[in-house]
Order: sequence, then C-alpha cells, then structure tokens
Amino acid sequence: MGSERAAGQEPTGLGIEMLPVAMAGLRAELSEARGLARELAGMTPAQADSAWCDQLEDEYQDVGAAHAEMVRQLARWRLDHPHAPGLDELAELVADVEPVRHALLRQLALLRCARGTSGTRVLPGRPPATLIRDEPQWTYSPDCAPRALHVWREGDTHLVAIVATESPEGGVPVDAVAARLRAEYPDSEIELFAWTPSAVPGGGDRFDRFDRENPPTAEQVCTHDVIDRLGAGHRYRCRCQS
Repeated sequence: MGSERAAGQEPTGLGIEMLPVAMAGLRAELSEARGLARELAGMTPAQADSAWCDQLEDEYQDVGAAHAEMVRQLARWRLDHPHAPGLDELAELVADVEPVRHALLRQLALLRCARGTSGTRVLPGRPPATLIRDEPQWTYSPDCAPRALHVWREGDTHLVAIVATESPEGGVPVDAVAARLRAEYPDSEIELFAWTPSAVPGGGDRFDRFDRENPPTAEQVCTHDVIDRLGAGHRYRCRCQS
C-alpha cells in the first residue's frame, strides 16, 4: 500500500521463500494505514494540514496496480505451492487492503469537505470531468415540468448526467429521463444521478443529495464523493459544509 509499490516497483514472480517477507510487509502497511485513519478521524479540519492530507491521498489513491500484482502473486503461489503455510493468512491480509484503504480515503474526504475544498483538484486515478451542459429548464417530454440538468464528460464516451428532482422525497422518472438522454447522446455511455438540491421547496436539508439510478434500484452516494469526482465544489453543497 506504500509509495514504493505505488511507483510501480513491486517485484513480480517472487519465490515462495518470500512469502514471510510479503506477509510482514503487508501487516506493517495495513497497521500504518489503520493508524492514519484513526489519527485523521480524531482531527478537526483546522488541525489537518492540507498539504499532508493531499500527499496521503495521492499515495493511497495510487496503489491499485500494486494491490493487483499482490493478488496475482498470491494466485501463483496457491497454484505452485498449494500447501505452503501462511497462504491463508496472506489471503486474509490481501482481502483487508481495499477496506482499509477506503476507510482512510473516507476520512480524508470528510476533512477535505469540511474545509470546503472538495472538488478543487482532480483526484489521482480519475479523469478530469468537464461540464458540457448546464440547463436550468430541461424537459424530457413535452408534458413534464422543467428541471435542472447538468451533463459532465469523463473521458471520450462516458457522461455523468445530474438531473434535479422535484420534491424533497427525491427520485426522477428514470426510464423516461434515461431514454431522452440516450436519444440526445447516442454515442455515449450515460451514468444517471437524481439530484435533490438543498434549495428544494419544503426540504429540511441544507445539503444536496445524490442517488445513482441503476434500475430497478437507486443507491445514495455521498455528496462529497460526487463533488470530488466532478470537481464541482462550487456547484453542490455537502452535509460536511453545513
């Protein structure tokens, strides 16, 4: 999980004699990450140094390749040395990497949001998002009430569509909205979010809510995650900023 592996220096094709070394290294890295997460959880926004937090985020956002290599190494060892002692324990350590990493990144996101700096930089490993459409009075059919639509482009073909709801209860007519957007952007993959703005009449919340629409279900997504992903701190408001 550390910076050396993040830099692409993870050795490949290790012999089974390196299993204890791999286990010891992974234990130490997990312990360090858990300790950092606890330290961050106890900090106020004023106590958290922005440069240090950004450095941590860069390091822990960029460990995916090293983790994937360790997963492959574990699979090779299981194939070549199925009865080697320690493989099950290593598998448990490997399985802990992503939950621990995400817990640390979650604390960093909370602090960043509370400082009001969510969405002010492109996070490592993510393509920059560009707002290509900002339409306050969009309609998906002639007989529907107009609503706000934001369309963000990520990469060449992926779009994130943010469609405002009409009430504090949230929700949008997903099938009709999705069909209209597909007709308008036939060559793009569209990820649809229902957006309940903090300014919805009758709403008690002072922050925006986002639900990723994936019929037949909808999944609420942390507002600061959407803000960070899109670089949209000036457009949306999170609970942490209330």
